[in-house]
Amino acid sequence: MLKSLAVLPVFFMIATAPVLAGEPADAVKYFYDNLGSETQPENRDRFTGPALEFLNAANAAWERDETNCIEFMFPVDGQDFDDAEIAKTLKLDETVNGDSADVTASFSNFGQATQVEWSLTKTAAGWQVADIASEANQWRVSRMTCD
Repeated sequence: MLKSLAVLPVFFMIATAPVLAGEPADAVKYFYDNLGSETQPENRDRFTGPALEFLNAANAAWERDETNCIEFMFPVDGQDFDDAEIAKTLKLDETVNGDSADVTASFSNFGQATQVEWSLTKTAAGWQVADIASEANQWRVSRMTCD
């Protein structure tokens, strides 16, 4: 009994730790399980590189004079979404090459096939999103600017 109790604090710390140090697809799935969370400041630790720089610039522009630099949701490649349909149809395909990974999220949203490409980098914090893109709508976060 005492041995079991000694393990509980360790188990609790592991169970409540942020899910950053998993497979690349798991890091991306977080954003589909929590649609709209990609722009929330408390999720900045899930980003690195160009994606992090753009999100920080967008926050700074909003705080400065309420300039809105993000006009759609990156994970769904649009402004509106059917979360139940996305959850039911979501497929994540990952390709890992050392400390880099690409994850393609394929899903249906209001009956329309959609693909969003995620580029991740493995850092000391785990797999973090470095870029997000849509070939269909020709945008890439790393090419976005926010003044």
